[in-house]
Amino acid sequence: ANGRLAIPKASNPQRIVVDFSSPNIAKEMHVGHLRSTIIGDTLCNLLEFLGHDVVRLNHVGDWGTQFGMLVEHLRDEYPAALNKDTAESVDLGDLVLLYKAAK
Repeated sequence: ANGRLAIPKASNPQRIVVDFSSPNIAKEMHVGHLRSTIIGDTLCNLLEFLGHDVVRLNHVGDWGTQFGMLVEHLRDEYPAALNKDTAESVDLGDLVLLYKAAK
């Protein structure tokens, strides 16, 4: 047995790009973000098994708007967070709360 379960490789292998995940990086990650990553990875494994050249693209999305909103809110409400000497007092959990308040 060759480990292929009698499934032949593609007769015309192609380069296939699989774009998956795309979490909103301005928000905290949670288990729901894993779903599309697992599905995308599974599709890539299947396509590679069939002999295709697979390019895995895990796109993190456009974050300009989210961070623009956050910076504007920080300027108005918490200017110390934007100062390199005092910014250490703000942690990631604070940024999530601040992002939600910026909406």
